[in-house]
Amino acid sequence: MSNDMQVTKPTKPTLRRSSRVLGSRRSRILAGAATLGLLATACGGSDGVPLTAAPEQVAAADEQAAAPEAGASATIGQSDLGEVLVGSNGLTLYGFTNDVDAASTCSGTCADAWPPVIVDENFAVAPGLDVGIFATTVRDDGQLQLVAGKWPLYFFAGDVVPGDVSGQGSGDVWFVVDPDGSLITEEAGAPAGEAAAVSISAADSELGPILVDGDGLSLYGFTEDANGQPTCNDACADAWPPIVVPTADLPDGLDPAVFSVVQRDDGQFQLSAGVWPLYLFAGDGAPGDINGQGSGDVWFLANPQGGLIQGDQAAAIDAGAEPADDDGY
Repeated sequence: MSNDMQVTKPTKPTLRRSSRVLGSRRSRILAGAATLGLLATACGGSDGVPLTAAPEQVAAADEQAAAPEAGASATIGQSDLGEVLVGSNGLTLYGFTNDVDAASTCSGTCADAWPPVIVDENFAVAPGLDVGIFATTVRDDGQLQLVAGKWPLYFFAGDVVPGDVSGQGSGDVWFVVDPDGSLITEEAGAPAGEAAAVSISAADSELGPILVDGDGLSLYGFTEDANGQPTCNDACADAWPPIVVPTADLPDGLDPAVFSVVQRDDGQFQLSAGVWPLYLFAGDGAPGDINGQGSGDVWFLANPQGGLIQGDQAAAIDAGAEPADDDGY
């Protein structure tokens, strides 16, 4: 994922709430059909039989009722993660754990990837949702963004059809939203915004012991990250996704003698081993893959002691090593 999010210091927003809830289309269609029946009875028909809702009308009403409510900025949709909030187009809505006190911090290129749900002050939500949990917050550009609970809502540019949840867990900071306004994490619905468990362990490779993530994928360091500060952003971070953690606190279970947390330029927090911020490689598809080793002579596997493994000799690069001249990735 791209980590070029423009994060600004949040300010406490002014929340505006709406009491509008849309009625059921099915109810309106059936009520309209009943009214026609009464009118036909009163005025008389050629055969004296009143008009009623035909079976196909009822079926159409049911189909419409199952679709996203027209004019509703948020409604309930189904996904592999259960019921989630979806927008008027049926696409999944997300919250961003870096948004503090309901203030949006995703703008610029971040908002290109995660378009905010823009509404007006008379926004409406569909039946079945508690209108009391919804409000709006004013974005930096003056537009109103829909808020559920304490989370400003966003779409994800990578979702194409209703039910897609491609953005779930992205960077460990983007999560789908439950209809009650809370975030759903991949850890069996544990509340987001809390330090999520990060699983880092040692594994054997043909070059010796290396660090791997919870999925068994190899972890790397970038020798251009001088003084432990991450410098892989934008297109680089697409190829080498950083290991992002929710807060500046070291996740439970990791040895502070080896691991630490550093803040990235976009405001997110990245896990480091020794002095090396840790990354995955997009070219590794399965546990045991080390396809990124030696890439550009600047990317090397991380070892359990917090060093990097250089070349076939498996020589550890220490904290004082000079970065290579080639900064390719």
